[in-house]
Amino acid sequence: MRETERKYEAPADFTLPDLTSAGPVSATAGPRSSDLDATYFDTADLRLARAGITLRRRTGGDDAGWHAKLPVAPDVRDEIRFPLGRAKTKVPADLAALVRSHTLGAPLTPVVRITTQRDEWELQDADGTTIALLADDKVTAHPLDGTPHSWRELEIEATDLDVLAAVGTALGATPAKSTSKLAQALGERARPRKRVELSANPSAADVALTYLLTQTAAIRANDTGIRLDTDDSVHQFRVASRRLRSALRVFRPLLDADRVNALRAELKWLGGVASPARDAEVLADHFAAELKELPSEDVLGKVPAQIDAELSRTLADGRAEILSAVDSDRYLALLTDLDAFLADPPWTKRARRPAAQELRKPVVKAWRTLEASVRAVEGADDRDTALHQVRKDAKKARYTAEVVAPVFGKRLDRWGKKVKKAQTVLGVRQDAAVARQAVREMGVRAHLAGGNGFTYGVLYAREGERGARAEEDFTRVWRKLLGVKGPRWLR
Repeated sequence: MRETERKYEAPADFTLPDLTSAGPVSATAGPRSSDLDATYFDTADLRLARAGITLRRRTGGDDAGWHAKLPVAPDVRDEIRFPLGRAKTKVPADLAALVRSHTLGAPLTPVVRITTQRDEWELQDADGTTIALLADDKVTAHPLDGTPHSWRELEIEATDLDVLAAVGTALGATPAKSTSKLAQALGERARPRKRVELSANPSAADVALTYLLTQTAAIRANDTGIRLDTDDSVHQFRVASRRLRSALRVFRPLLDADRVNALRAELKWLGGVASPARDAEVLADHFAAELKELPSEDVLGKVPAQIDAELSRTLADGRAEILSAVDSDRYLALLTDLDAFLADPPWTKRARRPAAQELRKPVVKAWRTLEASVRAVEGADDRDTALHQVRKDAKKARYTAEVVAPVFGKRLDRWGKKVKKAQTVLGVRQDAAVARQAVREMGVRAHLAGGNGFTYGVLYAREGERGARAEEDFTRVWRKLLGVKGPRWLR
């Protein structure tokens, strides 16, 4: 469940105002009272709390059970719920797995108990539809090794941000400093790691660390998505792994090369294990769309069901592979190494130089490499391999531009967009080549089983045409890219 909510501080004598004129709020229903009793779990060093994650077992109210709350954006969190079960002090294995990329396998134990006396109102619009919930909570934290302390807070939950803002303004209360009851209870011990704030003229080290932290966080966020089988999580997990690997290549002169190379090798493995599942997703979606476009007389027999069945098996195998990987000791070792690396980066002297001076070099190198790859296509013995290399070098150039965007963003903007377009059209060509090979193999298997291979042949031909169109598109995109007026230091 995705929830959008804001918390407000309220003194003990605070009186709730009339909210029936707060934006679209026309009426209130309530209060409904409940007593909530929650035990929060974390590692001994509070890794979850410092990542903005709460994990609890709560009784009382209408949603008693085990809950994990994961940050998505300011004021937005995803809540995953599990039933109470019998165990009171052991986190359910499936729930613990969802936060394993943060705990790194460390034991989850109770860290604080929080009791709440809640009065909750439904805020309704003119049609009587509930558009927000307002909770007035009297909270007491019972630390395992400290003195209980109490406070009062107000919590507004709504899906419409305008409603959220209107009700918050009408309350007239002070926005809470803490994002959760757990953070309020634990105080400074649960304070998240402070992010690097880039200055107007940042050092190369500051730019590098900011980007590397962002992509490492993206791996962890999509790790949870993979375990929950959410849309696009495998794709975004693979993209984050590749971006992180590419960034380490760009920043290699700023850091200890041996440690960078070791991390890049493991990130290559991680991106690789995500590929089968992602490739199967792409093929399944593409062939489903292609079959819908074909005239019905060209779709013979049970081809749609056969293709769906084959790719579903491939996707299931790919998901099993990536789930096995994220549950492996190798993956936990990689995350542990990344955390240690980012907590105390092994900077070289070059890292302290201004980013504007130091980070132009990898952009120039990436551009020159891409130009050389394009020149090598003409006269190449294997044109497919040569164009695939162009695509890989275009991706490297694109990621390089993305990495240095905080320094050269506007100066590289048009150039970076054109490079991305070049990579995209060559990606279509590569996808067509993969799809063509896959549909040929499926057609052969269908023929050997006594089926009709006509539709497979039609799809095979269409993939050839798609690849040819993409190659023509690349020629046009490349000419436009050469015409972009980029920074002089790119030429």
